[in-house]
This record gives sequence, C-alpha cells and structure tokens, in this order.
Amino acid sequence: MSQWPYVPGLRTASRLVFQGDTLTPQDEVEVLGVTYDRKLSFRSHIERLAREASGKLVSLRRMSPLLDSRGMEVLYKAQVRSFLEYACLAWGGAANKHLSLLDKVQERAARLIREAEHQPALQSLQHRRDVAGLTVMFKVQLQCVPHLQSLWQPPRLAQVATRAVTSAPEELLQTRCRTWHHQRQFIYTYVSWWNKLIASEQNIENIANLSTQNFKSKVNEWLIQYRQQ
Repeated sequence: MSQWPYVPGLRTASRLVFQGDTLTPQDEVEVLGVTYDRKLSFRSHIERLAREASGKLVSLRRMSPLLDSRGMEVLYKAQVRSFLEYACLAWGGAANKHLSLLDKVQERAARLIREAEHQPALQSLQHRRDVAGLTVMFKVQLQCVPHLQSLWQPPRLAQVATRAVTSAPEELLQTRCRTWHHQRQFIYTYVSWWNKLIASEQNIENIANLSTQNFKSKVNEWLIQYRQQ
C-alpha cells in the first residue's frame, strides 16, 4: 500500500497534514480560554460567557443578605464583570446581537444592586472595551512596548497639508475595507478611534508624556464626552 508523501502544509482532498501530523477539522477550538469558531463570529464563546456569568449572578443573589449594596457592587466588578471582560480585545468585534447577551447580564446585576437601595456606577461594557482598545494603541504607538509592536500602524501620509492634517500629525493610516467582517477587527476599529482622539486634542505632546493610568483616565473622560455629543 503506497504511503502519502509528506509536504509541509499540504492539503489534500481527504486530510490536512502539517509537520507530519494529520489535523482533524474542527468547527471550534479553544485557545487560552477563548473559543474560536470557523467563521470567527465568537458566538459560542460569548454565549458561554453569558451562561457562566448568569450562574455567578445566582451566587451573588444568594449572598445579598450578607452584603450591603456597595459590597454587592464590588463583588460584581471583581468576580463577574472581570469574567465578562477576559480577553475582550480578541472577541470585542463580534456582532452586536451577540455582545448584547453580555449587556443583559450587567443589567441583571444592576437590578440586584438597586434592590439593595444603591444606584450602581456601572459603565457600559462596550465603553470599557473601547478604553482598553485605545490603551493598547497608546502602548503600541507611543510607548513602543516591544511585545506589542506587531500591531504597530504607520502614520497617515497626507498628500495635501490642510489645517486638519497640521493639527493632528499623529493620525494613523486608515486602510480601506468594505467587508463588514474586517471592519469589526481590532486594528481597523481602534485606528479609527485613535484618529478621532488625536484630532480632538489640542496638544499631542501632552498625550505622549502621559502614564498609562493617566491616559486611561483621559480616554475615559473623552469617550463619555464624545458619546454625549
């Protein structure tokens, strides 16, 4: 019986061979706690997050007689919200109908805390994901963190020196893409947000001299003001 010849990365009609091993096709694969599906929709991952976070909320409700309202808020932020935000920059570009499942979990938590006669100060999960994404861009573009340099993006090369170009010289090149799938990816999304942030600031040098924590605070305030406009 003849043997299949080994060619690295060779895909045949019946199997995929890589470095001598036959790879079994799978619809989903889990890497470091994040479930990737074949379409990169992250539907299964987000549904699992919502399901497990709902179980955590049941425990929070059972503990409510032992905690005051502020204690419940702190416990939610530490044990539930942190779970909902794990590796969020990997799957944060999922469809809104999937991400809304996580928003419903936070809405349930807010109701539990309000039942304890305390109005919780909970920012939206999307707002927190955007702050995290812009902070990564800050580390990549201005702090030049070595292990993140694969995400570095070139500056925008303007053909004409307009007033907008002169006032925001640190804007990044925004690649053109018409596919919805690509427009939801990290680079495309947060290059766009970065350019909006840079264009809104009067002194770009001040941003470059900020610490990471100060930058987070600045971005948090800016996003709140931007969305209220």
